[in-house]
Amino acid sequence: MKRLLLAAALATVAVSAAGTVEARDNHRHDRHDRYDQKAERDYWKDRQKAERRARKDYEKAERDYRKAVREDEKAYRRWARGQYIPVEYRQPRYYVHDYRSYGWDAPPAGYTYVRPYPQDDTYYMIELASGLVARILGD
Repeated sequence: MKRLLLAAALATVAVSAAGTVEARDNHRHDRHDRYDQKAERDYWKDRQKAERRARKDYEKAERDYRKAVREDEKAYRRWARGQYIPVEYRQPRYYVHDYRSYGWDAPPAGYTYVRPYPQDDTYYMIELASGLVARILGD
């Protein structure tokens, strides 16, 4: 009988010890799972952050490109008779003072000849007050 009681006691201790080890392992496993979940959350956060940064960089590059295209279009423009030349081209540095060398008559009072682009041989006779294009020369 003593052997039976001793065996039962040892079996109880063995089962409880195994349960303790298992509980301890489960506790570690739970921590490991939580760590994995945190690591996964951090991974996705970092990935979303990188995607937002990449999208921002792309949008900035797109804006810069569009701005450069607009400036190029603005930088070289032709006007038709009846349109208005912008104020920046109605400055003395764009005036053509030697119009006689081109064989042109003197412009009427209140008008002048301008050449907005030095690389282009298009000249405009404009009204000084408004910038209205009265005539196009050398086209």
